[in-house]
Amino acid sequence: MPIEHLRYQRYVDAFVDGELAGRRRARVAAHVAACPECSRAAGTTVHMKYSLARTAGFPRRATTLLVQALRRGRQ
Repeated sequence: MPIEHLRYQRYVDAFVDGELAGRRRARVAAHVAACPECSRAAGTTVHMKYSLARTAGFPRRATTLLVQALRRGRQ
């Protein structure tokens, strides 16, 4: 596994959560778009957060808004 991949892999959760900005966000977004492994990890993170929100009893609307916000963070 290339070292560059490992560098980006550690930012996937922060990327999904919308916690990255500027150049770092752009670089991670490009990597996630091009890397099947990191793209799957990002999708799994979104699914996990959605599932946890539903399990915790968040209303459907709030959960849907959460998923939309997470997806915007990935764009």
